[in-house]
Amino acid sequence: MVQAEVRCSDFIDAAQFHQEEGVKIRLDKFTVAVLAVVGLLIVAAIVTVSVRGAGEASPTYRTEDAPETPIYNAFWALRTGDIATARAQYSKKVLEEVASQQGYGPLRGETYTYSDTARRLRVLNVRIDPQDPNRAYVTIAIDVYSTGGLFSSGSTWTSERVVEVIREDGAWKINAQEYFY
Repeated sequence: MVQAEVRCSDFIDAAQFHQEEGVKIRLDKFTVAVLAVVGLLIVAAIVTVSVRGAGEASPTYRTEDAPETPIYNAFWALRTGDIATARAQYSKKVLEEVASQQGYGPLRGETYTYSDTARRLRVLNVRIDPQDPNRAYVTIAIDVYSTGGLFSSGSTWTSERVVEVIREDGAWKINAQEYFY
């Protein structure tokens, strides 16, 4: 068995020798390229977090004349508590139902909160009624992300539904008591 004795002074002497020799660290082109790519990725990550990490963007309501427009606008209006804009997305029939005993939901002034969930609305399909061009059926999916759970992992689920919209007073309106719960 060979035993080697290593002393700290040996390392110090070796370091002083390299300093006296003027040894410079040289990097080949591949290493420089890898370091440059890593640096660019770090800069891109910082920029992305800085720009997108500021919180949720404020909603912008749509103005195009399409059957899915009132659904999108009502979804955002209800989400942000803008009940006046939400009411403008519903047909007269729905607003009359809301005012009567048959009505329910946020258009009546009932509580409507999302608590700790994040939601996303997706339009899956738009079908104009072949017998009535002033009626359409919009298939939507609402993705719900909820916090909590084991190890704070949260959970995600999606609900799909078909919402009837009609053309009323020159604009598309939601013709059902749909509040995107």
